[in-house]
Amino acid sequence: MLFMRKSNSKSQKHIVPRPGFTLLGLALSLASAGLLVALFIPLYRNAKNTATLRATIADMEMWARAIEGYTIDHGAAPTNPNGRIHYKKPILRELMPYFDRVRISDLWGTPYRVWIGAGIEKYGIRTKRPGDILIISLGKRGNQENWSYDPERPLAGLYALLGPDDFEKDIVLWNGRMVRGPILP
Repeated sequence: MLFMRKSNSKSQKHIVPRPGFTLLGLALSLASAGLLVALFIPLYRNAKNTATLRATIADMEMWARAIEGYTIDHGAAPTNPNGRIHYKKPILRELMPYFDRVRISDLWGTPYRVWIGAGIEKYGIRTKRPGDILIISLGKRGNQENWSYDPERPLAGLYALLGPDDFEKDIVLWNGRMVRGPILP
């Protein structure tokens, strides 16, 4: 709001601005803050999903090392016939000494699937040895992807992270080696 003050001369009036925000200045400030938030939300989500993905892969590699350590110490691999993992399963008690930490689900909340032994067929992978290990995370949404392993092109299942849909893809480790999953720098 502007105030008018009379000066010494009768014909001149001085306008003195009152300090504070104008409605236009406030609207511009809110608009620019909203724009910054809109730009940073996707970056934050992508960083969070990438961190979750890295932790999931590290957990899966830990499972593979634990199973390999158990197999070396006992001369045979532990068994887990249906692939599901939960805290009451004997495989978890058998592997406890081999874990640094135990996580039976990925950080998206979906339980890992762990199969050990010969005769398992998942994603076109056929295990042939008693010590073969297949570890699977179903990705962010927890839905099994319609992907199949191609032994003629073993690296065909690896992909670059290009968008949010890539976090919904399955991650598959076969004998400790990733055959389906992201290529991380």
